[in-house]
Amino acid sequence: MNYALDALWWRLTDPDVRALASLLTAPPLWHSSCELPVRELLGEQGFRFLLALDQQPGQLQAALAVEAPFHQRLGYYAESLLAFWFVHAPHSRLLARNIRWQNPNGGQGELDFAVVLNGRPYHVELTCKYYGDADADPAQMAGLNPRDKLVDKAAKLQRQLAGLSYLPEPTPWQAAGFEPNQVQSVSIVRGMGFAAAGRVFRQAPLNLYGWHGLYMPPQTEAASADPQRLYYLLPRMALLAPARVCEEACLKKIEPDAEPGLWAELERRPDGYWHEIERWMKR
Repeated sequence: MNYALDALWWRLTDPDVRALASLLTAPPLWHSSCELPVRELLGEQGFRFLLALDQQPGQLQAALAVEAPFHQRLGYYAESLLAFWFVHAPHSRLLARNIRWQNPNGGQGELDFAVVLNGRPYHVELTCKYYGDADADPAQMAGLNPRDKLVDKAAKLQRQLAGLSYLPEPTPWQAAGFEPNQVQSVSIVRGMGFAAAGRVFRQAPLNLYGWHGLYMPPQTEAASADPQRLYYLLPRMALLAPARVCEEACLKKIEPDAEPGLWAELERRPDGYWHEIERWMKR
């Protein structure tokens, strides 16, 4: 699936609102077996709220400024965006975030969010990852840092989702009037998988309908025969949403010795900006 071609990206222009929209609407990269449905996360007024926020993003920008600087920590930026949504979305209520837990065997961690959506209590775990393997083999998929592996993160997510059972009482949900057995632990898994052209993301736990791009082995290049296509090296803090950039930031091709990273292939649209139509992982 090429999520970058969704019609939503023709409408939204503010970078932070676009990043928030990707957290709310993108498909999961892998299945955790307890995904929070997009419809539940967005609510009935979610798209209207996003469009209004895009026209007047000052409230979101002010909230992010309070939590900045993010020091190139994409996960922290993503959590801050989602916290804003849980506070301000019409159907949502944020009860707590970053709630510490410890089990009797010495394991410890934090729950990302305690929230109420559409009147229902949730424990929400968020993760945003970008993994690649030429063969789309989940056992081999890793980030630009080869020690960051999909199988390890998927296993860690399951431990985080189980953290609810180790919270001392009263929990944030109980303080809000909910019984412990009413709280559902759910995940929001975002990001992209990269593989060689023609490879299909069929192996579990990968999502066949996730957001997928192309994998570039070292010392290879990418160049389009179409002169209306350009390339752009995505900054780490701009990975969440499809790129929308000025022509001055773009290159005509990805050279073999170009910097490793995630690159966007772009085409120009009527708004005068260059929009992502494909994404590449270059080793």
